[in-house]
Order: sequence, then C-alpha cells, then structure tokens
Amino acid sequence: MKNSKKYICVECAYATMSWIGKCPQCNSWNTLIEEKQQEKEFISRQEIKLNLLKDIKIDPHEIIKISDNDLNMFFGDGIVCGSVILLSGEPGIGKSTFLFYLADNIESSRKIYYFSGEETLQQLKIRAERLELKKDKFFLSNNNDLTAILELCKKERPDIIFFDSIQTLKHENIENDGSVSSLSQMRICANDIVEFSKSFNIPVIIVGHINKSGEIAGPKIIEHLVDVVLYFEFDARNNYRILRSVKNRFGTIDNILFFDMLAKGLKVVDNNLETLKGKNIYNSVVGKCKTIAVEGIRTFLIEIEALVVPTVFVNPRRYSEGIDVSRVNKIIGVINKYLNENLNNYDIYVNITQGIRIKDVGIDLAIAMAIYSSKINAAIKGDTCFIGEISLTGEILSVKKMFNRVKEAEKYNINKTYLSENIDIENKENCIIIENVRDMKNIFNK
Repeated sequence: MKNSKKYICVECAYATMSWIGKCPQCNSWNTLIEEKQQEKEFISRQEIKLNLLKDIKIDPHEIIKISDNDLNMFFGDGIVCGSVILLSGEPGIGKSTFLFYLADNIESSRKIYYFSGEETLQQLKIRAERLELKKDKFFLSNNNDLTAILELCKKERPDIIFFDSIQTLKHENIENDGSVSSLSQMRICANDIVEFSKSFNIPVIIVGHINKSGEIAGPKIIEHLVDVVLYFEFDARNNYRILRSVKNRFGTIDNILFFDMLAKGLKVVDNNLETLKGKNIYNSVVGKCKTIAVEGIRTFLIEIEALVVPTVFVNPRRYSEGIDVSRVNKIIGVINKYLNENLNNYDIYVNITQGIRIKDVGIDLAIAMAIYSSKINAAIKGDTCFIGEISLTGEILSVKKMFNRVKEAEKYNINKTYLSENIDIENKENCIIIENVRDMKNIFNK
C-alpha cells in the first residue's frame, strides 16, 4: 500500500490533495489540516439486500427505558438501540456524573460498559460510592484502544456503551506522534463507533469536550454522524445544570431538562418552579414580566427583566442575556413605531432571570412588556403573564402549544394571561385577548 496525503477541513470535512487557505465549501479560513492515509487495495463488496418496509419487524426491546420519566421522555420515550449519542459540555460541569446518573436509572437487567480514558478505576469507584450507585451489571475499564474495545464488545454484546471521552480514544490505523486527540483520530473513531453501533444494534453514548467558542471540539462531521447531540450547560446564578438537545432523530430538538447538582449527584428539577425558590414571584416589579416558554416538549414559567436608562454614548447599548439580541432589537423597533416611544437615546438591557437561553418566539410579548414597563416606570402585576409573538406590523400573533402554555400558567396561580387568541379552557375569564402592540398602553391603565 502506498502512503498519500490529503487535507481535510475540520469544519465541513471538505477534502483536497493540496493545502489552501480558505475552504471552498464552508468559506472558513485556515481550517484545513494534513492527514496521512494509506491507499487501500480494491475489496470485493457484499451483495446489497433490500427489505420491503412492511416486512421489517420492530422488537419492543429496541428501546432502553429509563426509570426517571422526565429523562425518559427527553430522549423520546427511551434510548433507541443502535443510536449514537454525543454529550458535550464544559470541563467539570458534570458530564461523567450525568453518565453515572443515567446508568443508575437504566433498567436493572441491562448490561452497561463504561470506558474512561480520563480517570483510573479507583477514581471511578470513589465517584460511584459518593453517588451511591447501585448497579449490578455496570462494568468499568480505562482502556482507550478503540479497536480492542470494539472487538470485546462484539463478543460480549453489552446493552449500552459509554465512552468518556472521544478525545482520549486511540485508533490503530492512525499514525501520529502519540497524541490521542488529533482531528483525524477523532473522525475515524467516530466513524467506527457509528458503524459498530448500527451493525450490532447497541446504543453508544460518547462524551465530547467543547472548544473556546463553546462548540464541540473536533471535526464538525462528528455531529452529522451521530443520531443525538446533547449539550450540558451550567446556570451559575442558580447552580443548576441544563441538558439541552440540539439534534435528535428520535425525539424533539431544543428540548431542555433542569438538574440540581447535589452532594450525592444529580436530581431532576420538576416544572422549573424550584428555579424561582426563595423569591416572591408574585411581587409587582417595574421591568419584570412573566411568560410561559416552550422548549421541545416542555412548557415552563420564566421571568424576563428589562432595564431602560438614558445613554451616555453616541450609540446606545443593546445587551441581551439568554435571548438573541437581534430579536430584542426587532421588538425595540416595533415599540418605537407603534407606541411612539423614542428608545433611540436609551441603553436597554434584557435578561432571563433563570440564566437559560430561549429561542421560543412566544416570549416576544413579555419582552416588549418588560421594556415598556421599564421605560415608563410602571410596575407589572406579579400574577400576570404574557404570551405571543410580535410581528413587524405590531400585531400579536398566536404561537404553538397555546393551550399547554395557559394550563401551565394555571399551575403557578397566574390570575391573568394576555394572549392573542381564544382558548377552549374552563377559566376563560383569566385569559385576556391582546391583538396589537398599541393595546399594551391600556394594560397599565387598568
């Protein structure tokens, strides 16, 4: 076999035989790295077999159930056999602790293999004792030779495999200087793991680190290969961990789940009410507004704060935490036009108090109310919430899962819910229709 060279883009996996500064596929600069490879001899292929859709049988054991119902629904009613899940997060956030928590909640009859290239067996034992892990079929190893690991798993057929982490795995076909975290190494390891998982119908969970920009370290193609991509995030203000799905072939994307990190491990925070504990959430406050957000299959209460103050700069500041600043700028423009409020000479700060990031457009009305309240220095009643998307024409638009949002508001004893459409619900008197941004003035006059 003859050795050859080619250059791979770490962002989009574009390949070329010579180095170039800018990738022609994704337009990224200085992202092509050299990869040595061996030209393979021609191998005869197996005969392709096609299966008729109606003849394919689904085994009820194809899904691994999780005893924690919230976590089970998060994955889409369990972990699908043959799926590959990528779990990523900052160092020390609790990725390994989450794997132990998951193992403890998987059906007791399932055999779990855990391969760690970052900790010794003694360190893993100490963590298991601290978390009071009670699992009979939980096997540990600190071997990081992927070829040997897959050969072992082909013989012993575990029910699920954990790799902690992909950056520590080594592959025998990659020649390098001893480094185990090279981009080519991670790419070929991911390829082999996915191929093994699909061939033997064994689910695999891979831990991956993130880089300085907050993205998963390594070639972007890894995220395309796997079935599920999860991010484990940290809310520093409330000391909560947030599990977020950004890709899921078997369930809902943008789903989130809150965890409390305790001395004995993780605990799911139910209904997000605990994230507001210690606060009087029903006080009337200037610039603070409640809404019901939807992320994936979950609906939960959030509080939005806004501060509007005269600017001392030529260009006023626009700061947003947890919300896309471009959305905030759009809402500011709508307020300027349809409420005749000149916000061009004011600094505006917008924040979600729980420290989470929300993409849901249904919180637009609450953002507008918080900004307008701070501008006119008028308090919003603490037992009200606002649901709706704001269009560029100033109209309040309906959003998805409106019925679920209103029912969620009732759990928190919200007496008035402002929304854009009639809902078929028992306590209709609690729902107030607001059709245009101009009607926001009337709310403060009541």
